[in-house]
Amino acid sequence: MRKTLHVATVAFVLALQSQAAFAATPNSTPLTLDSAISLALRDNLSYRSARIGIEQAVAMLRQARAPEMPAVQVQDTYQYVNPVAKLTTPFGSIPFSTTSATNVPLAALQYTLFDGGITAARVSQAVAGIAIAEGNAHEARATTISAVSESYFGLLAAIRMSEVADRAVTIAQEHVKQAHAMLANGQVPRADLLRAQAELADQNVHALTAHAAVRMGQLHLDLVLHEPFATRYMPTDHLALATPTFHLESLLATAHANRGEYVAAQAALLAAKRAVTVAAGGNLPNLKLMIADGNTQPAVVSGFHNQFSLGLTAVWTLFDGGYTSGQVAAARAGVDRAQLGVEALSEGIDLQVNGAYLTVQAASAQVEAARQFARFADESLRLARVRYLGGVSTALEMQDAELRDRSARQALVQANVQLRTSVVALRFAAGLL
Repeated sequence: MRKTLHVATVAFVLALQSQAAFAATPNSTPLTLDSAISLALRDNLSYRSARIGIEQAVAMLRQARAPEMPAVQVQDTYQYVNPVAKLTTPFGSIPFSTTSATNVPLAALQYTLFDGGITAARVSQAVAGIAIAEGNAHEARATTISAVSESYFGLLAAIRMSEVADRAVTIAQEHVKQAHAMLANGQVPRADLLRAQAELADQNVHALTAHAAVRMGQLHLDLVLHEPFATRYMPTDHLALATPTFHLESLLATAHANRGEYVAAQAALLAAKRAVTVAAGGNLPNLKLMIADGNTQPAVVSGFHNQFSLGLTAVWTLFDGGYTSGQVAAARAGVDRAQLGVEALSEGIDLQVNGAYLTVQAASAQVEAARQFARFADESLRLARVRYLGGVSTALEMQDAELRDRSARQALVQANVQLRTSVVALRFAAGLL
């Protein structure tokens, strides 16, 4: 018995020292969930990369539209010839030109009148590329919000669990005091005091573990937020939540309209269809108009001799060895693959939304059951204390009531966390984040 008492005392002292060290750390910074999400979106590398992808896609659209505008070119050619070429005749050598240096400036405007729809198809592809980039950015944003929410509520749950553990320590301390008093009055045997002291030591160990879990939750939140690990945040949102009202049909429709990867997949399908038009453009003629004005080339006499020209170029490749037909076939296969991808993704989203919806319903029911369990356990503990102090029950019965009360409070915390995280998962699945 003395050995048990010694172990209990040592564990109690160590627990007090550890809790005091934990309490001596710098004050934590209050943090709402909205603020945590804002911090993560500002610093998250995946989301920032996705935003850059949108800028790149916009630049690709400008590039695709370039053939819709005329191209203007200015060039200048300077040539010096020595000796000047001569023509040999029976009457002697006659020079081709009276000058050995020529300067030929030229300004030209070129405009594509018809390219078989290639430019229009490429513009459509670029527009689809923007939609893909925006879809990827939306998905990265939603993923970030989901990860932050999960980490935030995980830390909040750890804090609430530590509060439950601290409450259990307080109850155990009161039990030890009661056992001391009742032992002094001869109401209980010494074994009850030793049992109470051992229970106090055990609860202090649980409290230490719970506070360590809080610190681990803080570190994980810092990691998700890309903050230094020395940062301490204190979540200020409430863990308990009234279950929002969700309609499954509305959630499914919203998911197909807003889910970033689904929007991107649809845009990829459109881009694949436009790729067929681009490939088929090789079978059609290409018409270009060119207007040029500049010096005569070659110059046979010195000075500037203006020359204006207007030209129309038509090129139609009648046979290219099957190159164009191969491109068309490959593009059509790409359309089939993109279509299958859209269908598979649609089925996956439907399954995810349905699963998340059922999880929310189950979590809501668990919260209500846990609340009733906590109420009954509190009342049971109150009655057990009264019976023990009245001498009509044993210390074991009161400890059983304390254990049920602690388990009920832990179950309520876990049920609330499950509800909060399942609501976030459902919002993510429905594209509402």
